[in-house]
Amino acid sequence: MRLNSISRNFSRYPLLIVAAMWPLVLLTPHIPGIPRPSVAGLPWRQELGLSLLLVVALGMELKRRPKVEEARIDSAVLLLASLLGLFVVWIWLSASWAVSPYPAFHLGLQWSTCLVFFLIMVSASKSPRMIRISFIVLGGVVCILAIACAIETWFGLPLTDGNIRSDLKPILRGSGGFGEIMAMAAIIFASGALYVRRTRRAMACGITGILAWIATLQSLERAPLIGAVVGLCLLIIGAALTPPAHRRSWSRLCLLVGALGLVLFFETMPSLTTKANGPVSTVTRLNQNPISDENTRARFLFWGVGWEMFREHPLQGVGGNNYEVAFADARGKFSAQHSDSSLVGMNEDLLTVYAHNEYLQMLAELGIVGLLIFILLSLVLAVILLRALKHAQLALPALGAGSAMLAFAISSGASGSSFRNFGGSLVFFFAAAIMARISAGTERSFWKIPTKLVPLGGPVCQGTMISACMLVLITVVVLSMQASGVMLHGLAQTSPEPTKAERYYRASLGVYPASAATHLSYGLWLSNSRRAPEAVPHLSYAVESGFNSSICFVYLAGAEATAGDLAAAERTLASAVRAYPVSLLLLVRHAEALERIGRIQEAEAEFSKALSLDSRAARGWQQLIDNDIDAAYLAAKQDPSIAMPGELVPQIGVFAILRENEQRFPESIHTGFRARMRSGLRN
Repeated sequence: MRLNSISRNFSRYPLLIVAAMWPLVLLTPHIPGIPRPSVAGLPWRQELGLSLLLVVALGMELKRRPKVEEARIDSAVLLLASLLGLFVVWIWLSASWAVSPYPAFHLGLQWSTCLVFFLIMVSASKSPRMIRISFIVLGGVVCILAIACAIETWFGLPLTDGNIRSDLKPILRGSGGFGEIMAMAAIIFASGALYVRRTRRAMACGITGILAWIATLQSLERAPLIGAVVGLCLLIIGAALTPPAHRRSWSRLCLLVGALGLVLFFETMPSLTTKANGPVSTVTRLNQNPISDENTRARFLFWGVGWEMFREHPLQGVGGNNYEVAFADARGKFSAQHSDSSLVGMNEDLLTVYAHNEYLQMLAELGIVGLLIFILLSLVLAVILLRALKHAQLALPALGAGSAMLAFAISSGASGSSFRNFGGSLVFFFAAAIMARISAGTERSFWKIPTKLVPLGGPVCQGTMISACMLVLITVVVLSMQASGVMLHGLAQTSPEPTKAERYYRASLGVYPASAATHLSYGLWLSNSRRAPEAVPHLSYAVESGFNSSICFVYLAGAEATAGDLAAAERTLASAVRAYPVSLLLLVRHAEALERIGRIQEAEAEFSKALSLDSRAARGWQQLIDNDIDAAYLAAKQDPSIAMPGELVPQIGVFAILRENEQRFPESIHTGFRARMRSGLRN
């Protein structure tokens, strides 16, 4: 009976499918059992989950839509949707000039889905029942994530998800977008605790908000915490100044402030924030000196590189989601202009994950035009918030939604996630839909903006719905292909049988040929299988598509050299040295490549640069590259001016050279260091 009742409700109100189930999309990244490659690339789980909900809801809505019906559309909401649509169109257009079109195409799919989601939630929010169901399901999801985060923080080990691209981080804490989702949820449910009349509902909202606040403090992300503090302060001050909605308002406000303060006090206790084997807590990270903190300084580097991209392409940018693709070239320009900066030598072996500043990344990828459209969109949101605050009965929910969006906006200034994380975007546009619905119902004449009557059964509205349905259907198809490719990539990496692994790799690239991560993995697999000529095009594609750390350049150059194209290997290393001019690994490896093609003087000049930076490490790299690890170890043992292989950084570069040397010194595979390593692994 219960299932039949739910089914009837979904049939009568198709938008209820989205309103009731969209928060479940936030759980999709944590679903176990799905094959995961070590380097996943562009996300797809949340995007595909929501797209499936949207296409079902829109399809059912089109089927049941009455022929004669009219609806009022607020002009401010219409303007906001139009600007959001214009922003989406600009992202789609950027794929035409982007070096790598699919990432721009993917970003366009994300924002298009957010646009359709926003419009559906604005429509669904007309029904108090639908918006209440959204809050209930969202509250349940937030509690699940917050409790899991608390268990991991207090009782678990620093588990990792094995995602090399994002570095080794815990499953929930520190994962992209988790802190921002929890920060917005804390504010939204705190405002609900102050607004709702029934005590039980207020307690449920308050507990959910406190759990989300705990998760924000435990998230290992500083930017969301700063945003949450500002947003909560705005909510508390606004609630104190707003005429009380009922007689319990002041007591609830005092309880809320006390609970938030108590949680903050316990989370900042030294016994909880300083653990020998655990990661540094979020609060402790806030107290670190930005001049000496590696993460903060890395952000300065990313921002400087992003600014170089903007200077090179000021009007239209480098293309949506192409920050990583253009990173190596822009980093080379940044290094040339700031050769004395200590930032030049940072993060050479790490893959860059976004600019850690959404606004600068928009400027770099979409140029002045894209950023101006986004600024106009933000100004319209601010006007809608001001209108919503004039609503006498719904000022607190509007303030909560606006404060949550402000927290997200502040976090985006130093976050590696922001709108790039689809879950954070969903909560943001959910809050925007609530705010827009309240704004449309305000009765203050000064803030009243005319509404328009639109015939829902008319050709314009029907055409719009059909277009939206087709758009999300295309999104489902594209993301399904991407999901299939990613899962096949994961199966290939875990397959013990070489024949089956290659079959998975080829199938993955067959359904998702734009996957730079799969090209990198397959290229390395081919190179390790002594098929260097076949590996070169795959590794080259990966490097050109954003996998352009110093190690990735070494992988490509090694494959080219093994394939017999020494000139191509030298060109690859020359490009790498321009991007990473103080990398000892690249300088010495480039010097060796120049020497092998007979350019002795240039080789000596390149090696001299390495000696001037760190003579001991440079000689250590030279011994390792030229003579392999056993000879390098013996030379360092006899001569203190030569660094031991274990002292060289980055260490992953040592293993990259060892793999390359196996092709040059095949007799060393079963002797010396490698034999001892294999023996140790067996034991």
